[in-house]
Amino acid sequence: TTREGNKTMSKRKPSKKQKKTRKAPQSQKDGALHVRSRSDFERYLDDPKPVIVDFWAPWCGPCKAMAPTFDRVAKELDGQAHFLKVNTEQLPELAGAFGIRSIPTMIVLLGDEVINSHVGLTDEASLTRMAHKAVEKSHGVTWTTKLRRLFSKEPDQPAAAS
Repeated sequence: TTREGNKTMSKRKPSKKQKKTRKAPQSQKDGALHVRSRSDFERYLDDPKPVIVDFWAPWCGPCKAMAPTFDRVAKELDGQAHFLKVNTEQLPELAGAFGIRSIPTMIVLLGDEVINSHVGLTDEASLTRMAHKAVEKSHGVTWTTKLRRLFSKEPDQPAAAS
């Protein structure tokens, strides 16, 4: 307790129940979000946005090298996709559910379906491309849609002869 003027105020820690009901952060302006539990992870699967997951561990050198790239792409695509980091040491059951055998491993989910994955280090351009493809797919853009757009454009007309 602290004393402020004539009033005694009590400082209490949030109860365990309050901690469990706290919502996961929605913005990724500071980079990828670290998942602390399976329920935190599952919360993102109901969102129509793609979920890009980096499975990593603190002892893994390539994972540490991948982290800044993953954070930069998360910041760049803030609001278009969710970028989550799952520590395989803290959540081995989640890594096992996706069959993760090597780290770093990135998977891309749309709903509860894995639509893409990459094992090992990747560069920023490749990760960005993978994320953009997932965002397009979440908006219903397919190769057929892209081709239709391309072929529906009128060819440039030659200039009229004078």
